[in-house]
Amino acid sequence: MKIHELEVINFRGFEHQIFHFSNQFTVLIGDNGTGKTAILDAIAIGAGCLFSRFDNFENLQRPISDDEVRRVRYEKGQTPTIEPQYPVSVSCIGVVDGSEITWERTLQLLDRDNKGPFLNQSLYSHKIVNISKQLLEKVRKGEDVLLPLLAYYGTGRLWLQKEEKSVETVKPGSRMLGYIDCLNPASNQKVLLGWFKTMEIASLQRGGSLGVLNAVKAAITNCIENCHSVKYDILEDELIATFKDGRTLAFRMLSDGVRNMLAMVADIAYRAAVLNPQLGSEAAQKTPGIVLIDEIDLHLHPNWQRRVVEDLRATFPAIQFVATTHSPFIVQSLREGELINLDSQPPEEYHDKSIEDIAENVMGVEMPQKSERYLEMMEAAEEYYRVLQEAKDANPERIEELKARLDELTIPYSDDPAYQAFLKMEREASGLGSTEK
Repeated sequence: MKIHELEVINFRGFEHQIFHFSNQFTVLIGDNGTGKTAILDAIAIGAGCLFSRFDNFENLQRPISDDEVRRVRYEKGQTPTIEPQYPVSVSCIGVVDGSEITWERTLQLLDRDNKGPFLNQSLYSHKIVNISKQLLEKVRKGEDVLLPLLAYYGTGRLWLQKEEKSVETVKPGSRMLGYIDCLNPASNQKVLLGWFKTMEIASLQRGGSLGVLNAVKAAITNCIENCHSVKYDILEDELIATFKDGRTLAFRMLSDGVRNMLAMVADIAYRAAVLNPQLGSEAAQKTPGIVLIDEIDLHLHPNWQRRVVEDLRATFPAIQFVATTHSPFIVQSLREGELINLDSQPPEEYHDKSIEDIAENVMGVEMPQKSERYLEMMEAAEEYYRVLQEAKDANPERIEELKARLDELTIPYSDDPAYQAFLKMEREASGLGSTEK
C-alpha cells in the first residue's frame, strides 16, 4: 500500500490543498502551525480506510474527528463567531494490493426529513472496501497473502505508553494483530516486549532462532548506532542491547534518543513479522506499507540525524515513509523530490547543499552561521549609529528622546565593558552625553 496523492478539503487549517508523495521517503518541513502533523493525520485517515471490512474495524480505522473540521472566524458587529466548514474531505490516490485506486472519506452535514441536519461520515470507494474484504478472507483461509504494514509514531511516542503491569508472553493469534493500535500516535511498547519475550522462549524451546525474530533483531542493529546485538533476557525479564564498545544496557536504561529509535524500529519490524510470518527472516525487507513519523529527529544527535533516513530506507525498502522534521541535517540527507516545504511553493534547492544553505534558503533561518545574540547586537549597533546621526539636527526635546533610546540600545552590550566604553566615547563625541545625573 502506498499513497501517491492526498487531497484535503476543510481539514484542520487547510481549505483545499493537494500533496504528492515520493515512493519511499517524503519529509515535511515548515514553521510551527503550518500543518505538518495535520498532513500525517490526513494520511492516517486515508490509510485507515483499508480496515473498513476487518474485524473490530471501528477500533482500527481513523475517522475524521470534530477537532479536524476547519473553522472560520467571522466578525458580526462586535461579536466574533466561529463556524465549522463542511464538507470535510480526505481523498487519496495510491496503490492498494497491487491496484491503483482512488478513495475518499468525508464528513458532511446532511438534512434529515423533518428531523433537522446531522453529521454523516462516509467512505466513497467500492474498490478499497472490496480489497479490505478480500484480504480478510485470504487471511482466514490461511493463504500467503502479503499484508501491508501501517504505523503512526507521534511526538509523544516515548512517553505516551499504554499502561501494563508487567511484560507477559503472548499466545498465538491472528495475523491481524499486527494492526492493533497501528494508527495511534502513542506507542504500546508492552505488546512489543511481550512478543519479543515469547519469541525468545520459543527459540530456546526449539533449539534454534526463529526467522521472524531474526528479522526484528537485524532491523534494530541496522538502525541503532553502534548496536551489536539485542535480545530479550528471560532471567532479567528485560530487553537488553549490547553495543560495539562492550556496553550492555537494559532498554529502560538507554538514552531517550536510542530508546525512541529502538522502540520505533523494533515496532515496525515486529508488525511486519506478525502481518507476514510467511516471509520469515525477510519480513522487514519485503513487507510493504506506510509509516508516518512526526519529528523523525526527536532526541537524536546531529550525527544520527544525518544517517537515520538512509538507515530506515535500507532496513525497510518496501515501506513508504512520510515524516516531519525541523532539522536541516534530515533535509540534507534527502534525495531529489523527497521534500515538501509548507513555507514555500515550490521548495528551494536542497539536494547536496550545505547545512547553512539549507537552514537559510530552505528553512528561512536568517544568517544561520551567526548566533541570534550576534544578530541582535548588530541590529542594535546599527540603530545606535542612526540615532547619533539623527541627533545632529534634532531639537532639544527630540534629543532627550534620543538619549533615552541610546540607553536602551546599550543593553545588549552590558557584558562587554570595552565595547560599552567605545559606544560612550562615540556618544559624547556626538554631543549626546550620558543621561545619568
